[in-house]
Amino acid sequence: MAAYLTFQLLWGQRSREILRAVAVLEDQLEGLARLLRFLERYPCGRSRALAELCSLYQDRDTRPSAQVWRVRALSALAGLRMNPLSGLILNLLLPWDFLVAWLVDRQRRRLVRLAPAWLDRCAEIEALESLACFGYLNPGCCFPELVPSAGDSCFEADGLGHPLIPHGSRVTNDFSLRERQIVVLTGSNMSGKSTFIKTLGVNLALAMAGGPCAARRMRVTPFRIFSCIKVTDSVQDHISTFYAEVRRLKSLLGALEETDGPPLFYVIDEIFRGTNNRERLIGARAYLGALIGTRGAGVITTHDLELAWLAEALPGVSNFHFREDIADDRMVFDYRLRAGVCPTTNALKIMRMEGLPVD
Repeated sequence: MAAYLTFQLLWGQRSREILRAVAVLEDQLEGLARLLRFLERYPCGRSRALAELCSLYQDRDTRPSAQVWRVRALSALAGLRMNPLSGLILNLLLPWDFLVAWLVDRQRRRLVRLAPAWLDRCAEIEALESLACFGYLNPGCCFPELVPSAGDSCFEADGLGHPLIPHGSRVTNDFSLRERQIVVLTGSNMSGKSTFIKTLGVNLALAMAGGPCAARRMRVTPFRIFSCIKVTDSVQDHISTFYAEVRRLKSLLGALEETDGPPLFYVIDEIFRGTNNRERLIGARAYLGALIGTRGAGVITTHDLELAWLAEALPGVSNFHFREDIADDRMVFDYRLRAGVCPTTNALKIMRMEGLPVD
């Protein structure tokens, strides 16, 4: 009894903390128990890859259902001490709190070792399931041809469209890009420039993840992906939209200097939109000059037609555009990608259509 009282004074508080924590541990595991049991009992059939993914949950010594059962049992044992009478009797007969706390702590250490692997494997299965579901719901999509980068990397696609646009209304385009090539994309408002560069980035991300792409045919070499889209200001950090864009573009130059890994595929929406025309042209010319010859390829959108003429002065820069037509006093967009500089503008037309005073 003297030894027991001494132990109680030294370790009683720690034991009570462990016993209280088992209830929290049980609640957290209950949220995962149903999913883990499903994976544990899933009939993988003849799919060896799926069986290998689920094998972690089906190991007799470490399967989740057994570990969850142990936590529930320990939680029930710890709950017996909550009744003052039963708690007193149990602790008079045995060092009950310490025994249960020791068992809980041992089970906690076991879960510290097992749970991260469960969650990582579950995340991998969920990601693969999402790609499989996307392919199932979009039978017109294709699996890309992934080719090793023997020389210059490439991005080639026929019938490329945005995967979030329904198939019936999706407008597709053919597009190809080689390493060390830069495309300046011009076009009117709402003509499809921003959607197109997002189309490139999303489909490349799907290809690098091993999923199907929204294209009739796609052939790519490995790329890293970098985007400068929808850059916003921050009141708390005292950063304007323009300054945030400048910092993002500086990060792009740093990523292009990295020699490890595949080359970079970058998309930039409305470069230097936050400053005046003169400084935008000077800055864009210098920036595009810095991009030329680097380990990457990309597409840059702009409303400034002056930037499009940089293709005549800078090697490796080419122009593409989207345009609109007027039919019955309405703007009509076909969202078709064309070579060259955009010959049309529509900002003043949109202002007039919405009743703004424009001469």
